[in-house]
Amino acid sequence: MPDDGVLLHSTPHATWAWVGLRLAPAQGLAAHRGYLDVPEKQRRTEAVHAELDWLQRQFRPGEHTRLDLRYLADPGSQLLRCVLLGQVAAPTPAAARAAGSALRERLGALPAHLAARPITDPAELLAALRPVPAAGQAVELRPPLTAVPLLRPDSDRSHAVLAGALRPGAESWEPVWSALAALTAPTVLSVALEPVRLEPVELGELARYAAEYRRLASPGQTAAPWGRVFPGDPAAGPAAAALEGALAGFAGPLFRLRATLLGGDGGVLAPAGLLAGIAGAAVLPVVPGEAGIVAANLAGLNLDPLPVTHQQGLAPGHYGWVEQTVSSLATPAQAGALLRLPYQVPGHRLLFDDRFPAGGVTDAVPGAARPAGPEPHLPAF
Repeated sequence: MPDDGVLLHSTPHATWAWVGLRLAPAQGLAAHRGYLDVPEKQRRTEAVHAELDWLQRQFRPGEHTRLDLRYLADPGSQLLRCVLLGQVAAPTPAAARAAGSALRERLGALPAHLAARPITDPAELLAALRPVPAAGQAVELRPPLTAVPLLRPDSDRSHAVLAGALRPGAESWEPVWSALAALTAPTVLSVALEPVRLEPVELGELARYAAEYRRLASPGQTAAPWGRVFPGDPAAGPAAAALEGALAGFAGPLFRLRATLLGGDGGVLAPAGLLAGIAGAAVLPVVPGEAGIVAANLAGLNLDPLPVTHQQGLAPGHYGWVEQTVSSLATPAQAGALLRLPYQVPGHRLLFDDRFPAGGVTDAVPGAARPAGPEPHLPAF
């Protein structure tokens, strides 16, 4: 890898490029009177809005890109190191290198409460792709699925599956970051996103499922001559409403989502539970046979499904394409429930390693234009 910081891997069919940036809260904010005079809740809300603007700019489904925000817990310093990784595919090595540089520049156009440095050292980038031993305890966080028995005999399904949506909001992540920083073994929280746009046939299949649930929620009658009237099934109505609500969001920008916690001492459940409570996600301990998929997802910035873990205990035959789809996709706002950029509360304990070796702290990546985001009180460093 040359010193441009673009890592390439080629096959006869395509070339993949990986890039990275070190992130930290911008230094000097606590010394700025205009920043401190704003109430903390307002500062945090403005930061979350600015991050959503940034995330929406990453929605380019035709460019074959992915991003992965990682928090790396260092037991020695009890600080979190934050890395933002990007991946892009292109037909040739030259095109992939150019696309990787462009992707890093776009990712580096961060909200004003953040500082970044491009990763140009091959060893540092490879270490970020393989941050912890693969043999640790792993959990995934996903939109929750709940199965409720159906009572109607005129259905080929015994259960209605309700898909929960992640909860966007501006609740503080300080408890999550603090719990991560306190872990006694190296641990990574990795949240990967891939821009996607559902095809009309896929939206049609989801609509067909929603219509079937809606039919079961309404009174029905079997065919003559032995017609029998069935009341609406109480489980089908919420399932129909959940799918109909998902469909309303799925017509717009979407991200395929993977959120993984991997650590060595069995302590990942504490921060996972805190994050799940904030985001409205399900915590799914990874079954031992799928640890290899988790390791490959982290090392390659992949989003391959975990066939058993992601079923969330649903009965056989009730986790198919529809259930997998609704529990792996998120609108930008929903994705923001599990992807929050570093944010340091002034006056509180330092949580993030803001020491950027081999380059120092920069306000933005060279060449990346700082967007005019919704944080008007922040200084222009």
